[in-house]
Amino acid sequence: MIRQHEANLAWALALAAKPFLDVVDRNDMFVAIGAGETFAVVRALVKWVAIKQIPVEPDVVRQCVSWLDGYVGHEDEHFLRRLIEDVVSPMASQAWATLKVNRPVSAR
Repeated sequence: MIRQHEANLAWALALAAKPFLDVVDRNDMFVAIGAGETFAVVRALVKWVAIKQIPVEPDVVRQCVSWLDGYVGHEDEHFLRRLIEDVVSPMASQAWATLKVNRPVSAR
């Protein structure tokens, strides 16, 4: 079940980052996910999302935090947690708030 959760997170991050990746990087990510290299893909995509300031949905941020809880003690845990909490999460919250403010009144 943990591997499935990690694969789902990898796909969610890959889809969020897709418009910001070139063809080669995108194909490499998709192949790596298909090959089961999901930890490496999630780690790379969290870094990419933070560096490129790619907006992700708040639910994806929650999935990132939950996923990282399974890697307590891993050498990359503190770095990734800091990226998620300090960069990715605030961007998601800001993007979500902007989306809610800019929706037409009839959609609310």
